[in-house]
Amino acid sequence: MFVIDRFGTLLFFLLLAFLISGASEAGWPKVVGAGASVAMLVAGFAATGLIGQRLRMGVLILIGLSSAVLVSLDASSVAGAVGAFGQAVVLGAILIAVVRRVLAHDRVGLPTIAGAIAAYVLIGLVFAWIYLALMGVLDGPVLDPEPAGLPAYYSFEVLTTLGFGDITPAHEFVKRVTAIEAMTGQIFLATLVARLVSMYGAPARQE
Repeated sequence: MFVIDRFGTLLFFLLLAFLISGASEAGWPKVVGAGASVAMLVAGFAATGLIGQRLRMGVLILIGLSSAVLVSLDASSVAGAVGAFGQAVVLGAILIAVVRRVLAHDRVGLPTIAGAIAAYVLIGLVFAWIYLALMGVLDGPVLDPEPAGLPAYYSFEVLTTLGFGDITPAHEFVKRVTAIEAMTGQIFLATLVARLVSMYGAPARQE
């Protein structure tokens, strides 16, 4: 059975949220960023089937809304750190659901590719929220220099093993989290590409 999932909308709002995530000033960038984040969550629930699981979706929505409020109050405080961890938990739940749906496909199609890319982007955003949370609980600078908003750029710089340039880890614990993210990105790509190749060749072998 060929499972059809609509990950294109989720991927669009993920990329939009990433592009706007660096906006720390008030005004339309902040409004667009908040709207993109909400749309990203709704698209994630719809694309992964979580929208049909009312209890689980309700818990995730509650965590997402309360954590968003905490982050908006003061992202650099302990409360903001709790909120950032909450955002990471919600995105992590969507990430797991996306990966499970992608692996359930019997052959590769555009939804499969979109889902795989969406999962990769979700990994980067989850770690970005973790870095933001660490900025609120660890003593001293976490990143050098510390970004004003969500450190999504740094997270994807690590995830893609692009290399350190204008932002580097400044705290010992963050250096270890950085290493874990880099390994996660490489393992995810290696295993997912192998899985997609096997899925792509499966129909041809059956025929």
